[in-house]
Amino acid sequence: MHRISRTRAGAAIAALAVAGLVSTGSDVALAANRAPSTGGATTLNVAITDHGMYLDGPTTFAAGRVKVLLEDARSSHDAVLAVVRLVPGYTWKEYRDDLKVAFSNLFAPNGNKKKGLRRLNHAIHHAVGYGGFDAHAGEKRSATLLLNVPSASYFAYDDSGNLPKRPHRLTVTAASGPQTLPTADATVIAKTNRRFGGDTVLPARGTIEFVNHSTESPHFLILQHVKEGTTRKQVRQGLQSNSQPSWVLPEEAATDVVSLHQKMVLHVHVPAGEYVEMCFFPDPQEGTPHALMGMIRIVHLR
Repeated sequence: MHRISRTRAGAAIAALAVAGLVSTGSDVALAANRAPSTGGATTLNVAITDHGMYLDGPTTFAAGRVKVLLEDARSSHDAVLAVVRLVPGYTWKEYRDDLKVAFSNLFAPNGNKKKGLRRLNHAIHHAVGYGGFDAHAGEKRSATLLLNVPSASYFAYDDSGNLPKRPHRLTVTAASGPQTLPTADATVIAKTNRRFGGDTVLPARGTIEFVNHSTESPHFLILQHVKEGTTRKQVRQGLQSNSQPSWVLPEEAATDVVSLHQKMVLHVHVPAGEYVEMCFFPDPQEGTPHALMGMIRIVHLR
């Protein structure tokens, strides 16, 4: 399903899955599959197919910079990869249950909004989203994440559906190698007032750092290609409509959820032109997807 069709409550919420993953309980002992001691960044190659998610690379490595390459080998639909760290004692079952209850109550008919918000915030407070990104069918894309806290409760997972699935546990040990993200060509900032900041001219072929400077909520970034001259008002009106907006063009690039004070670098290779930045994470106070609260900004990629 194209991401623009996922922007209204309900089906849209899959795109915003606050970063769920699996855990079997408390942290585990360090695994034998360690990264080579090269002193450099770790590289993970991931393929998502119709039948599973496959990870080629170390599952135990030093804290620091991690480059992730994602191949969408599905017959249709986008593949979405995400990485999360769960707090000690918070399990996958609890997290997935929190998301399921939150979304069904916030976006399904006759839901209990208070209950939905309670479970959403419980998930937010017990997980740290380090980001992720998507790839179209047949495509390969990449991003660089910064996994900087030693823990055995990191997970890389398939976030392509309504709830997170197909997890791979990652164990991050003491820091070694680069402890910062690589310098990006441009920066997009998620701000506290449910707005975007940073550069308004971004690379169509290059790297974009997405930073969450918000003090109140996780966020993610969708860069949707739109017709030249599209206005912020038209985007807001289109998101409220029950039909596909006329300003939408086929290409897009997107991150997964980035928690407070976290950041990632997205590698983009898309057509130049006008794009709209959007976030559809449900507001922790109101439950409304942020784009419907005005988290929309028009930018250009060149």
